Amino acid sequence: VYPFMCYTCQEQESNKDCLTISMCAKEDKHCVTVRKDVGTKPDKPKYVISKMCSPTCPETDQQQIQSSQNVSCCEKPLCNVNGVSSRRSSHGVMSLGVLASVTCIFAFGS
Repeated sequence: VYPFMCYTCQEQESNKDCLTISMCAKEDKHCVTVRKDVGTKPDKPKYVISKMCSPTCPETDQQQIQSSQNVSCCEKPLCNVNGVSSRRSSHGVMSLGVLASVTCIFAFGS
């Protein structure tokens, strides 16, 4: 059995500074990415990214903490390579695609 690995970093301003590969503990089954908005000006958002191993997916647990924090997790080794690679993000993009398709069908199909 291969050890589970994730990308890890603490509060980096760029995802390219978050590409350190770490071996996770035996109980860790998720790679987590946290993107936190630390910008003080509304027109100039500034984010810091943290990545870590975790035994559980904190996505639902931490959702209520702050709206300025985006927590995502995944269950494959090294799956947190991107800044925020979450199921939530991909569902949003997928929903938008489905909505656009349905709109086109109704607009041009009748």
